[in-house]
Amino acid sequence: MRLEHIIIGAGRSGTTSLVEYLKQHRQVNFSKIKEVTYFSVNDHYSRGTAFLHDFFEDKEGVKMTSDTYLLMDKNAPKRIVDYNPAMKIAVILREPSERTYSNYHYLVNQGYIDKEVRLIDSEMLESEILDKGDIIDQNNLCNFYGSLYYLHLSNWLNYFKREQLFICTTEQLRDNPQQLMDNYFKFLGLDKIQVAELSAQNSAAGVKNKKLNQFLVNREHPIRKLISKPLQISFLRNIILNSNVVEKIKLSNKREQQYVPMTEEEKNFCANYFAKDMQQLKKEFGVDFSNEA
Repeated sequence: MRLEHIIIGAGRSGTTSLVEYLKQHRQVNFSKIKEVTYFSVNDHYSRGTAFLHDFFEDKEGVKMTSDTYLLMDKNAPKRIVDYNPAMKIAVILREPSERTYSNYHYLVNQGYIDKEVRLIDSEMLESEILDKGDIIDQNNLCNFYGSLYYLHLSNWLNYFKREQLFICTTEQLRDNPQQLMDNYFKFLGLDKIQVAELSAQNSAAGVKNKKLNQFLVNREHPIRKLISKPLQISFLRNIILNSNVVEKIKLSNKREQQYVPMTEEEKNFCANYFAKDMQQLKKEFGVDFSNEA
């Protein structure tokens, strides 16, 4: 088998909904879990392609997965092109200020950063995180850097042709999912189907128990590292995947969370930060968020 398609991000932009629309198609063989972080996480990549392929059922259909770590990952494009130079890649983008603000609150709610750290102050912490080169920390803690779409997409074009890349926006998925999915299925070489419209898949949410959440999401947690060793055995991992127990625990630990709108200071800071990247994104990729800001 060979993976033929992957969604690379962006996080907090509607990837979950996009995946659920894809899974309505009978010719799609999506991974057993929403995100297989094989190409982005060094430990997973070191286990070889058998680890990746184990996340798929043995059935017909275009094999695909998603991994929102990938968009900003500098190493992953080379790994993917070595695995499958014909890989088709998709990215869904949300207005960058909105995505950044949503990601910031997600991190606060999930316990990644202290609520006393303001959005603007969080940008000042990013250079040190980027210097360390850990894609997990970059994804989890770099609210602003993660929304520099032109910067990241330009790196992918060093490895893949433009026609291998499908770009869509959160607004398109929200306002006209049928038209978007018609275009998406055409890109994938699949027949068009009538999709059942979905409600929002990931509303703003916090966690009831942050310690439990950190255990579930932190790969460096000592207990998690201990129990992960037997899960490297294929049949044991498949038992856990098929039971969906981890996702059930995560869901039970969620609580609804609302956050206040951005202040004028935050809006202006974001507008200035993203101005050049957005101009280049519009010029080179035809993606324009000017009516959404």
